[in-house]
Amino acid sequence: MRDEPGPKTLAELAAVIGGEVRGDADLVIRGVNGLAEARAGDIAFYNNARYREALKATLASAVLLEPTSLPLLEGKEGKEGKAAIVVADPYLAFARVSTVFHPRPRFAPGIDPRAVVEAGAQVDPGATVMAFAYVGRLAKVGAGAVLFPQVFVGEQSEVGPGALLYPGVVVRERCRVGEGAILQPGVVIGGDGFGFAFDAAGMSHFKIPQAGTVEVEPDVEIGSNSAIDRATLGATRIGRGVKIDNIVQVGHNVQVGPLAILCGQVGIAGSAVIGAGAVLGGQAGVANHVKVGSRVRLAAQSGVMGDLDEGREYMGSPTQELREFLRTHAAVKKVPETNRRVRTLERKVEELESKLAALLSKTK
Repeated sequence: MRDEPGPKTLAELAAVIGGEVRGDADLVIRGVNGLAEARAGDIAFYNNARYREALKATLASAVLLEPTSLPLLEGKEGKEGKAAIVVADPYLAFARVSTVFHPRPRFAPGIDPRAVVEAGAQVDPGATVMAFAYVGRLAKVGAGAVLFPQVFVGEQSEVGPGALLYPGVVVRERCRVGEGAILQPGVVIGGDGFGFAFDAAGMSHFKIPQAGTVEVEPDVEIGSNSAIDRATLGATRIGRGVKIDNIVQVGHNVQVGPLAILCGQVGIAGSAVIGAGAVLGGQAGVANHVKVGSRVRLAAQSGVMGDLDEGREYMGSPTQELREFLRTHAAVKKVPETNRRVRTLERKVEELESKLAALLSKTK
């Protein structure tokens, strides 16, 4: 069930986001939208010069923007009814205003009679367990947590207060999902890590028991069809506030620091360490036992084979520091022209050698 929020005045919205109203503080706003899509009654946001023309053409009644962008609205206020809320970070302000108009859905607490809750499981009375969800023996589900249909919570696992598990989520045995975490459809927490020892005598891959767990800390969001493998021993850990995109693979015993971001199709091999606040672009790959430093920014499709120093930008496969990569890339682009010049010089040298040889033969 989703609350239907009513209209808000600019003054009320400014109070929510800590902004300053320019124009009519009593202007009524009914929704939030992009500059191009907005209509009268909407509030939009502007934080990028490439959208200057869209700002000029927008039909939004008000705009969220930085103080330095205010001159772009000059001549519009009054004439077109344009107003603004001035903020330090328009994108963050947009996110908060959007939450005002699109609050998180609320669900009636209780256990649907078609759900399965095994003996010894503890489900808080304020939690919601929908039809066909499963809660295993000795598992715990905290207050305000929501388990959609076909969610599986294994034996002795724990789902923290306010966590939201969408359809098809699997939390295997002894794993923990922290408070306020959001797991999108198809997420698997605690599947077996990819661990095998080759048995030459038996010509087989011997499966190593994956006896560890997964710890997902509070305020984590994990996108659809991502997998966080359980540790061989100990725990795979996803730190507080980490955001993981769709179709991401996190291997066994990986440690992801607080506030890191893993974009779509990132793959992290076993026992790697991702530092706090690191950002891994789409399809980046990290080899096993590698350490990616805190606040590293890793470009899309990068391949990390060795440790990366904190606070730096990297790109390429294998990775190089961004400036070094760009210099190398620029040099590579010049290779065809360089080859042509070398071949031309070689021909000239050959011609000179032939002429020199002819002259030498005449002097003998």
